[in-house]
Amino acid sequence: MPVASGFIRGSHRRGGSVGLDTLEQSGIKAEPAKFSRLSSALHAVLVAVLSVAILSTPQVHALSPDVDLDRPAIKSQKAANSLLLDVTRTDGGVRLVSVGERGHIVYSDDHGVSWQQASVPTMQMLTAVHFPSEMVGYAVGHDAIVLKTEDGGETWQQVYVDREATVPLLDVWFKDSLHGFAVGAYGYIIETVDGGQNWDFIDDRIGNEDEFHYNAINDDGQGNLFLAGEAGILFRSTDAGQSWVTLSSPYEGSWFGLSGDNGRVLVHGLRGNIYQSVDLGETWQPLSSGTDQTLFGSAKLVDGSIALVGNSGAVLTGSGYGAGMASGVKSGLSVSHRPDRMTLSALAPSSDGFIVVVGQGGAYRMTLEGNVLE
Repeated sequence: MPVASGFIRGSHRRGGSVGLDTLEQSGIKAEPAKFSRLSSALHAVLVAVLSVAILSTPQVHALSPDVDLDRPAIKSQKAANSLLLDVTRTDGGVRLVSVGERGHIVYSDDHGVSWQQASVPTMQMLTAVHFPSEMVGYAVGHDAIVLKTEDGGETWQQVYVDREATVPLLDVWFKDSLHGFAVGAYGYIIETVDGGQNWDFIDDRIGNEDEFHYNAINDDGQGNLFLAGEAGILFRSTDAGQSWVTLSSPYEGSWFGLSGDNGRVLVHGLRGNIYQSVDLGETWQPLSSGTDQTLFGSAKLVDGSIALVGNSGAVLTGSGYGAGMASGVKSGLSVSHRPDRMTLSALAPSSDGFIVVVGQGGAYRMTLEGNVLE
């Protein structure tokens, strides 16, 4: 099927609408300096996970060729043991879905004990996945690719790609099955209101003139959206992404993850930095993580507690989003590490009381104490 081709950063044609029947390409190339900045930033957010130099050469297409973009993912019995970058549980369901290298998407219906590989139309690196419903989900990755599923993650179709931009999308969030956002490098942010049929660039709504990378987008459980990324940038929208306010950030280092619940927001990133807000991001309180490891993923668990994962197999668990708010410093988080110290990039709660984590070595079931379950 025809797919949309968006507009590269630096193009005059920003803020336009792109449909599935459009194959317009700008032909403008990103400046070499931007490739250098992208390489540095992605080194922080991805190399720790990948253990390879992402975009370490000026020729981005050498690491992200069209052949990988257009070739279906190869079925492999070891797909669940390959590098996986994100995992989620379908909204209202038991199924877990994870995405990663070579277009691998795997799903589990038994709390992560066993995994099946999905049919995926690309071998491109996939970085994030989100399910606004039990059956409809979206995944994003390099070359600004967006995939969609309507059968709970078993089969996927490509609904957007930006071959000219050659930038990675790093996160995705949908309010419902139709309305959502995908974000990534160089301030790249697109919106759809019709389930991926058409996409709009909305960078003109956000005060990010330096085009810092967007690493994470999420809500606070009450419909308010938050966007975080490179150099400590933080933004908030209270009207479903129609307008965005720049927030005063408590930290100038990069944020890599956001999670929220019941009006509370948790943001985390480099060197174990974690901050929490209970007033729509107007003020932020530091939470003592007990580690200096970079933290990539976080999630609310079934019992209301929280967990975070990151470099060196770090696993942090706590009593809830309100933990430590009285003191503003002590969070009550406990820290453990996987014995092999493999980096963990994301986690999701399984419905049987454990957590499923992904990263180097694939997907694992773990206890809240960080012990790997066989």
